[in-house]
Amino acid sequence: ALPIFYVRASRDNHSNTDSCPARLQPQKTAIMGSTVGVAACRCNDGEDKTEAVDEGILRIADADQKLRVEKEKREDSKKKMVTYAKTLRARKEKALIESWKKVEAEYAVQKMIWQSLSLQRGASHQGAAAMMESKLEFAIQSHTNDLASAVEALEACVEKNQGLDLLGSAMAECIQAVKTAKVRGEARKELAELLDVVAQDTEASAATARAANLLTMLGACGLEDPKFELAIKTAWKAVTGN
Repeated sequence: ALPIFYVRASRDNHSNTDSCPARLQPQKTAIMGSTVGVAACRCNDGEDKTEAVDEGILRIADADQKLRVEKEKREDSKKKMVTYAKTLRARKEKALIESWKKVEAEYAVQKMIWQSLSLQRGASHQGAAAMMESKLEFAIQSHTNDLASAVEALEACVEKNQGLDLLGSAMAECIQAVKTAKVRGEARKELAELLDVVAQDTEASAATARAANLLTMLGACGLEDPKFELAIKTAWKAVTGN
């Protein structure tokens, strides 16, 4: 039979393995023609398990903290979406009001020009100028209640002006500004309604968000405000993930 040698294996502070109550039974291993029994201490096995449990608890706590932060960010972004929707509507109204004020101011100047030219150009000029004056007055008076009809009246003036040169360049620019404000206003209204829906954070709103093209809608709004556009995109991504 091969001779047996015992090798004491100590862990941490247990230099005397024989005195350890958790001492392993010798395990025989053939080494270079002999059998070696290894006596090892298991007193720290419990500590290793405790450390593993602690690490697991920390990981769970860290995951919970991340979930809480993400949830708070999501809720904050939903509130911001509602605020941004209000801002879009306010900008829509402001742009329209300002564009019509310019039309009204330029119309007063245009009337004086027509009056000064009426004697020089005769009855035909007076008749065409009277028609444009009527349409412009209608547009200015009705735009708050019937924007579409008011813009149609402005467009009719532009068409009638071809070949007559009755409208000055400043008046033509004001009319174009109204048309631009109307188109952008419709886009801003649409985006505002979308933000309100997405902020509800439901399955239906998620489907609506997936079907929408935010970048295209922002482009149609003509905000010309990179900071505001970025804020909308950031809130959108936090809520929809896209």
